[in-house]
Amino acid sequence: MTNTIDSQEIISGIENVPDLKHYQLIVNGGPMSIYQAGNSNKPIVVMLHGSMYDESRFIWDQMFPFLSKYYQLYALDIPRHGKSRPWEGIMNHSRLMDILNCTFEQLKIKSFSLVGLSMGGGLSIEYASLYPDKVKSMVLFEPGGLGDKVDMQFITWLYIKFPGMLRRLSQKYMKQDHSYMKKILESLFVDGSKPKDPDRLTSILVDEVKGKHMHGENDMDDWLLHSIGPFRLKWNLLDRIPKIKCSTLWIRGADSVLVKQYEMERAVKLARSGGFQAELCIIQNAGHLLPLEQPEQVNTVVKAFLDKMKNY
Repeated sequence: MTNTIDSQEIISGIENVPDLKHYQLIVNGGPMSIYQAGNSNKPIVVMLHGSMYDESRFIWDQMFPFLSKYYQLYALDIPRHGKSRPWEGIMNHSRLMDILNCTFEQLKIKSFSLVGLSMGGGLSIEYASLYPDKVKSMVLFEPGGLGDKVDMQFITWLYIKFPGMLRRLSQKYMKQDHSYMKKILESLFVDGSKPKDPDRLTSILVDEVKGKHMHGENDMDDWLLHSIGPFRLKWNLLDRIPKIKCSTLWIRGADSVLVKQYEMERAVKLARSGGFQAELCIIQNAGHLLPLEQPEQVNTVVKAFLDKMKNY
């Protein structure tokens, strides 16, 4: 799993993938946006993005086009992201589980692998623990829900409780031009890594900011907001991980500050306690956005794992 793929093999951008299909379903009273590509005779892989200003077109900009050559892909915009809006009410993790399951039923996909980053990784873990017969394998990029607390726990709790703070970032970003948002994008990359197409990614980021602002959404997802207490997290996935009944690949950026090394190692041990293969892979010169920061290396690792799982 050490070889890398020539960057010339990578088509940039989900919307540039040949024969791409985009579905706009109504699920449980709200819109679900799904991008599909790849050969219908190939194994199915479902991709779930991260929180805040993420969406499928953003984090999977490099991976979706590459994997679509080898698998049948479905990339979902989680409610209140991308084109999956507007939604009403509290979007906690139990409601998201129901929405995801109903989406899969409408798509008529019954057996698949999950690839999730951050919030999407956390949702993947919980879904696999609830529906083990449907999930064949999982690739988890720094999944949310692994910790007992977050950095600056009390300050973070105060921040989200202070009136008006939950929409402050989107209100600020709405006033900025493209060049300013491009600098924000580039600041998210670590150790000299750079976005492959910063202008396209910046435009997607701007679209997401506009979506949140237009629909009066909070910057942070309910899934996270409702788990933050003053001193500890009210909820995590540590009790769910041993219930996973499939092989898993856990991937962390070596320079990430959001998910700690010990949290990933603990999660891998818990996954193994369920009797299934669990492997931890560290990507050097990468942070939390590792599928964008080191796409060639990450694509190689993910494809190798999924190829191996086809024989299980």
